[in-house]
Amino acid sequence: MRGEDEELLAGGRMTKGVVRRGDRVLRPLGFWSPAVHEYLRHLEGVGFAGAPRVLGVEGDREVLTYLDGEVAVDPAWQPGRGHRLPDHARGDEALIAAARLIRDLHQAARGFQPVHTGYRFHPCPPRPGQIISHGDLGPWNTVYREGVPAAFIDFDSAGPVDPVDELAAAAWNFVPLEPGRRLREAGFDPPPDLPARLRLFVDAYGLPDRRAILPALRRSVLSTVERITTWPLSPAETADSLEYLAQELRRLHTMVPALERAL
Repeated sequence: MRGEDEELLAGGRMTKGVVRRGDRVLRPLGFWSPAVHEYLRHLEGVGFAGAPRVLGVEGDREVLTYLDGEVAVDPAWQPGRGHRLPDHARGDEALIAAARLIRDLHQAARGFQPVHTGYRFHPCPPRPGQIISHGDLGPWNTVYREGVPAAFIDFDSAGPVDPVDELAAAAWNFVPLEPGRRLREAGFDPPPDLPARLRLFVDAYGLPDRRAILPALRRSVLSTVERITTWPLSPAETADSLEYLAQELRRLHTMVPALERAL
């Protein structure tokens, strides 16, 4: 039960019941929390400022620092609809800053060897070439300050990932690589030059081989198929989700020539 001094925070695609109490955030614990806390403490230890700090546990809730800023929450969002973004989150400056923040996050994670590996979706240690990272990067999990990304929140999906695959998954959300209707729903009108924005994004991150993002875009969609098995869906809802992902792969196939030319 929420206390009188606690404010329910909007958003929460992955985790419901997140509240703020002054300069602290309280979130429901999961079986993955010890692994996530170890990772967040590593980020704090290496000086990465773009993530909340773990302050402790109260009953069945974790206690984290509250990060000041604006999160691009869209209360009307639902699967298949474009996530509405504020004006500042649609600009090139915000796109560049998002890619650089992801780069800094990935650099901060290098060399981290976790003791706790009970992650939510991939409960295993990182393989060679992988790092532990956020797992669900998008504007809805990003704190914007003065119009640009400054931090990421909601690390419940953290786990082992290939850095370029996470960069690709983030590109779907930050560029965003959406069809015209969903781009307009997100606030882009007219729709932007998506190949040019993808080039800007990977250049800001500093990806040595720009075209490595293309197979990673496909892998990032396929990785969602694995997650569907953990979602509380009916058979019909599962079928709908799989059909949606199949459409995304077909759309990616049609975009590849233009993306290749831009990269």
